[in-house]
Amino acid sequence: MSFFLFRKRSKPPSLAPEQQEHRRQKIETLKAGRLAALTLSFTNELIEKYGPRLAGSDASRQAALQIQAAYEPFCDQSETEVVRIDTTFHSFPLQLALYLYPVILVLLLIGLPYLGLLLFLAYLWYAARTLYFYKPLGKLSKPNVEGVNVHAVLEPQGEVRHTLLFTSHHDSAPLFRYNKLDRISYAKKVALPILLFFLSGLFNAMHLITELLEGRLFAFSLPPLGMGILCLLLLGATPLLLPLKNFYLQEGSPGAGDNLVSVGMTVQLARYFHWKKKSCNDPLSHTRLVFCSFDGEESGLEGSKAWYQKHKEEMSGSLVLNFDAIYHADKLTFLERDINGTQRLSSRLARRCVQIAKDMGYEAVSESIPRLAGGTDAGRASLAGLEATTLTSVAWDDRTKPSVYHTAKDVVSAIDAKAVEMALSIAIRLVELVDSDRLWEVDEMQGPAKKEVESEEPELVFTKLTHR
Repeated sequence: MSFFLFRKRSKPPSLAPEQQEHRRQKIETLKAGRLAALTLSFTNELIEKYGPRLAGSDASRQAALQIQAAYEPFCDQSETEVVRIDTTFHSFPLQLALYLYPVILVLLLIGLPYLGLLLFLAYLWYAARTLYFYKPLGKLSKPNVEGVNVHAVLEPQGEVRHTLLFTSHHDSAPLFRYNKLDRISYAKKVALPILLFFLSGLFNAMHLITELLEGRLFAFSLPPLGMGILCLLLLGATPLLLPLKNFYLQEGSPGAGDNLVSVGMTVQLARYFHWKKKSCNDPLSHTRLVFCSFDGEESGLEGSKAWYQKHKEEMSGSLVLNFDAIYHADKLTFLERDINGTQRLSSRLARRCVQIAKDMGYEAVSESIPRLAGGTDAGRASLAGLEATTLTSVAWDDRTKPSVYHTAKDVVSAIDAKAVEMALSIAIRLVELVDSDRLWEVDEMQGPAKKEVESEEPELVFTKLTHR
């Protein structure tokens, strides 16, 4: 991918009087390189000061307060809100499997395979609902810490006709005890326990089918000798499931790319539009900007869930661009589906953002988040009825790039500054289009009319002004 470089000219070309103001505004808009540098500096500062920020931890709460302080000079109002978070969201289902495993096998051994299979299927339903669909059962989800959400608002000069949210999260993920790159160890500590658990359910299903065929489903019936021996061996292998109990460490990732850099981007976007308003006398006309940093994203998106539930009515009709995992400049992706691909986002907004990026000279795509890749806060916005998408630039399947998110290597040096700059540029352009009521023009105009407008308005290219 090539980037245009703007260099100072010794003798700029002359402009007609009516063009001079137009040219000044375009140059002022091209500040993404500087904003990217400030973003990375902000990210590094918070990591050095607070380190890893597990959801609801003291470090995460303190970081939230500093984020609010960073918003305050640039916004008309800023607030923090306490949110209750269940930090066992991901770990409890794994621990539960350890305790259910011997029970399921014992039920088979005493001739009650239908109860064993029922318990196995009930667990699968619960685990899928929690870990895959992000819809935990209220009775089993017990918030145990208090986190802090932050949001700030920048009002337009005139009547509010549009509201645009830029969202992110400041908590960082807990580290995994077992590294996928160490395949042998990962197979022993993770894959094998999961396989054993599934075998316990499979054996119950097999014996249940046998009883159905023989017409003695509810009669006392021990399993065949061979299956009984296998069940005893599986029961003796219960200690092999112990790694599931401690799958997550009590330590957190530094969380630079996932996702503190995105928080820094929202701060710098607030800075930029405040600067346009105060220093350039060019405020937004009718677009309210809301900047959010959520806690508890790494615990089932609980921070954003609570925030959207509280602010659903006042945010009705808003557009949401969520930032998450900004790493690589050649991997810009706008999500059309979230939460393991189960939650529909705004395809219209995602594809329009892709077009904005391409019009600026950037390569970008729109697609679903991969299965088993988790979810982002845009999923909660969509569930609240808002048009939302997430901008991410992580290398899902590209093994030529380092996979640092959710690891101890997720530091500022792992982030490509160009990716940050490009994301900021797209966000700025999105705001301009929304405020001028031209966001959906591409959808509404076809053929010659569209080409005529494109020829009248020069293409904007946001690019790096610095030479880092």
